[in-house]
Amino acid sequence: MEVGSQAAQSQHEAWGAKNPRLLRPAAGSGGLQVAFYTLDFPTMAAWGEFQDQMVGSDWFVQLQRDVSAAHPDLRMVETTVLYDALS
Repeated sequence: MEVGSQAAQSQHEAWGAKNPRLLRPAAGSGGLQVAFYTLDFPTMAAWGEFQDQMVGSDWFVQLQRDVSAAHPDLRMVETTVLYDALS
């Protein structure tokens, strides 16, 4: 996860993502079996533009193939979109 996430950072930033991070729980459920790859966007529109570029790219198709072949037990459970309700 760490190597793949580091490799993806520059591509995600090129598509407009900010502050890519791979977060792992230090306490709570999941432990080392869980990871959260997070990206920041200044607006929901910027996130939508990012999604359009990523999903329509050959890079994303190849990523899915490579991850599936290398890690058949890996589950990408969901995409969660959050917004800052305090700002």
